[in-house]
Amino acid sequence: MIRVVLVEPEGEYNVGFIARLCKNFLVDELYIVNPKVNISEAIKFSAGGKEFLENAKIVNNFNDAIADVDIKIATSSIADNKGDILRKSIKPWELFPLIQGKRVALIFGRESVGLTREEIFKSDFLLHIPANPSYPVLNLSHAVGIILYEIWKNRGILNNPQTSTISEHSIQLIDKYTETLYKLLKRSDEDYKMYIAMKRAIIRGVKDEEEARVIVHFLRKLYTRIIHNEKEMSNVS
Repeated sequence: MIRVVLVEPEGEYNVGFIARLCKNFLVDELYIVNPKVNISEAIKFSAGGKEFLENAKIVNNFNDAIADVDIKIATSSIADNKGDILRKSIKPWELFPLIQGKRVALIFGRESVGLTREEIFKSDFLLHIPANPSYPVLNLSHAVGIILYEIWKNRGILNNPQTSTISEHSIQLIDKYTETLYKLLKRSDEDYKMYIAMKRAIIRGVKDEEEARVIVHFLRKLYTRIIHNEKEMSNVS
């Protein structure tokens, strides 16, 4: 399942063009977060994608748009800055193995400023489309088209659950325990890097459900041990 999420889009033409792309590439859902456009005006640019705008889910906040998916892919033209692990990116051709058999949100930010760091943090991966280094910023609808085409090339096996390497439940547990451990161990604002790096590495690196369950078991035991030790120390003091 592919959901396109537009966060506070600012141009009617882009929203209309993206609705058309959703029709072109058989997107399942279109969510729009707090739109800064007139949807009725955007319909003028949507051609055969008019139905996507008419049926789009309009939500007031980012969390509502990503609440019920397995994998959340943020996008940005700013990526791979040295020392900024939040902006370490995957490329469009690396996307498919991560999303096959999953409920996926492809998240696109504002035309003017893109996604916030908080929005990227809440996502599982950051995707970047390489372009001319001196002018890498693509038009919003063009970026959507490139990414949707990359997925379309493998559409035949995209929604086959048997092709999924890790179950939805295991992905959710990996995210849950890595975030919980990060919060337990956090000592400074920079410690968020532990959570980002660990979660991305695990999801990318796990090859099958058996491995995923072993890792979830390990993370759960580690969490339990830390909580147990903290309680013992608290009782002693």
